[in-house]
Order: sequence, then C-alpha cells, then structure tokens
Amino acid sequence: MHDLVGAYERMNKVYQWYIESAFPLRYEALSEERKELLAREGILSQPPILETIPVYPSSGMSLLDVCQRDEMQNGYENLYHLAKALFPNDRKLYRHQWNSLKSVLSGSDIVVTTGTGSGKTECFLLPLLAELSKELSSWPDSPKSPPDHKWWKSEVPDWKSQWEHTGRNQEGLHAIRGLILYPLNALVEDQMRRLRSTLDSRDVHSWLDDEHGRNRILFGRYTGQTPVSGEKSNTNAVKRLLNSLQEMERTSIEIRQQTDMGEEMRYHFPNIDGGEMWSRWDMQATPPDILITNYSMLNIMLMRDIESDIFMKTRNWLEGDSSRKFFLVIDELHSYRGTPGTEVGYILRLLIDRIGLEPNSDQLAVLATSASVTEDEKSDNFLQEFFGRDAGRFKRISEEQELPEATTYINMRDYQQNFENFAESIQSNPFDLMSQPDPGLSDNQTAMQTLATALGQQPSSK
Repeated sequence: MHDLVGAYERMNKVYQWYIESAFPLRYEALSEERKELLAREGILSQPPILETIPVYPSSGMSLLDVCQRDEMQNGYENLYHLAKALFPNDRKLYRHQWNSLKSVLSGSDIVVTTGTGSGKTECFLLPLLAELSKELSSWPDSPKSPPDHKWWKSEVPDWKSQWEHTGRNQEGLHAIRGLILYPLNALVEDQMRRLRSTLDSRDVHSWLDDEHGRNRILFGRYTGQTPVSGEKSNTNAVKRLLNSLQEMERTSIEIRQQTDMGEEMRYHFPNIDGGEMWSRWDMQATPPDILITNYSMLNIMLMRDIESDIFMKTRNWLEGDSSRKFFLVIDELHSYRGTPGTEVGYILRLLIDRIGLEPNSDQLAVLATSASVTEDEKSDNFLQEFFGRDAGRFKRISEEQELPEATTYINMRDYQQNFENFAESIQSNPFDLMSQPDPGLSDNQTAMQTLATALGQQPSSK
C-alpha cells in the first residue's frame, strides 16, 4: 500500500458520511456537535498501526542465480520462468527459502518454522514449481481449444470438459502433482491470488506457448465456493454452472480491460483463458496439477464417488513412473492438535492410500509450515503420529530475524519532519487517491531530491 494514511482518512470519512446520512438529526447544532465528536481520534476508529516487514538472512542469490547453480542443472533450470513473479524486481531469496528448495530437491521433507511474513509460501511453492518445470519438457503439445471450448456460448449449451482436448489428457497425464491443504477458506483465497499472479501472468503464458506447446500449469480451488455441486446429468446444476461461468467470463474481461487499475488487481479474479480450473466438474474430469482445498472438503471428496476419478487418475499417473512425486503441503501444521488433529491425520492416511502410496514412500514429499515444531523428541513424535511417516525424513528449516540496530528509532526520529514535508508535497490532500510517486513528474522529482538531501544522501540524476 502506497498511501496508508490517506486510505485510513478516506475510509474514516466514508463511515462518518454514512452515519450522518443514515441517522440525520433535526437540529443543525446537534449535527455539528456530532460531526466534531466523530472527528476525534478513537471515537469512530483507531489510527492505523504500521508493522514493518521482518527481514531474514539473505541467500545472496536472485532466482536467476539459483537456477544457474549446479544443483539446478538436472531439468530444474526452467524454474525461473515459472516462479519469477514470486520474486519481483530480482529480489534475493531468503536463506531459508533456498534451503527449503535445496532440501526438497535432495529428497527431504521439510517443516518451515520461520515467523509471519518470512515468505513461507515460497518455501513450498518453489520445490513444487521446480518439479513441474522439470516435467514440462515431457508433456505432449496441447492443441488449440476447439470451437465449443466455451460451451456456455453455444446456442444449445452442453457441458464440455475444460481440458479434454489436451495432449496430456490423451496420454493420461492429468493428475494432482501437489495438494495444498489449508485450515481456513480465507487462506485458500489468498493462495489463489498468489498462483494467479505466478502461473497465469502474460509472461508465463507466452513462455509456455513458445517453449512448451501451449500447455498450462493447471490449478484449482476445491471448496464449498467452487461451482458447482450436483451431477452433470442434473439440468438445474448445468444451468447454475452456465450462469456462473458467464459471470466469471464477464468479470475476467472487464477487469483486464481496465487501464486505471494496477496489475495486481487482476489477480484477485480468475482469468477465464488461463490455467485456473473453472469448476468442480472440470477438476473431476482432468485433475489440476495443483489442487487447493481444506481438510473438511478433502474428507468429503474421499468419501464420494463423484470425485473418485481425481484420485484414481493421480494413482495411475504415480504408478506409471516411480520417479514421479506427489507433493503434500500442509500449512499451519500447529493448528492440527488434539482430537481434530487426529481426525485430519486419518484423512491424510486415507488420501495417501487412495493414490497408491505408503506413508514412507519415496514418491511422497511432505512440505509443512508451523510455528511450534522444533528439534526435539516431542516434535518428532507429533510428526510421526500425524503423517504416519518416519520423523527422520523431516528437515526443520528455521532462521532468526535480522533485528535493526538498537538506535535506529532514535536516529529516524530526527528525520520525522523531513518525511512529513515530503508527504505534504506529494499529496497535500489525504482524501485524494494516491499512487506510487512518479519520478517523471517534475514536482515529484524535486520532492524526492529534497528528501534525499535531507537524509544525507546524494540525489539521483534519474
């Protein structure tokens, strides 16, 4: 967020306007008194609290540097093209992110125990995407979509599987490569945004078109919010899905035509022409490479016939080559304690059995994040009991934050007025929308040069 104070002031003002319009007072004097009360700090809202992003030891390597290392020259070098959106502006990997990638590719399971905001998502996405980048070269080309691909546009709509036309489908290569399990749907939604920005960007699509026969990395959310429940023979269910896909396509087109929205905004919505799966029925017909769900839905899926093909096709794919791996990703592992944790542990055992693996199979890779797993016997017992897997397979990945110098606050406090002057010159009215300051504008350039000088730095000539 580029405009923390302005965003707070605008939201505060909107709520104030709502109260004044929804609950008008008869007398002007009372209205003015209420307006004055609502404007006081702490009456209608609390000022924003700013928490700095923690800093962890750096690996000293960008993603491109990582992909050029000897460890990555066994087919994993293409990881750069799939995962570069995870590290914008060539941001260096944290040391624990590199250690996670290296550990999984060498055959270890991992439990990442770094704190909030430490980039734990990258710790499990990087190994999964690395394996997919290696496998990509063996996939047959995907033909162009048939004319009735978007079946809801036909004069007589009749459901068609989203990816039935692919070369992978003809060779039985559609299967779950990675299952990401979350305890809450809110976390599922955040992960979907990350995957859209990573795998459904224009750069990744162009690379896949040019280098990998128009294939896509498929991913899907399978929760109660995913359309549509019911059988494909159910006319009402088909109609519900048709309406849902029409709305999805309309939103997808509108969002991508907006020029005044940031690039990031489009990833809050599905791209109808991307690798994201449209519906439950599509995932039942062609399982996505990455499936995201919660333990309640996974339990239901394992009990019903309608989802049985998802697990059978994954099982057949694993049996086709012993070098293939199934990635089981468990976020917030520490939340599965007590009786609920035991139930989830049994669900995972059932899942592993359904896809034809043993708990200690080398074709299974377990990647977890936790705030409480440590290097002790109690944690070993928990891991072994929860996964039914030898605790010796797990490597704990942890790093301590790099703390700022003790005098940092005192030193920065001396420059408070300089930052206030800068904010005033860039955005004098906090109720105006603000974007990142444009150095191309002369007023902004002057303000940034003035701030740099006040901070004791040499202003850039750019």
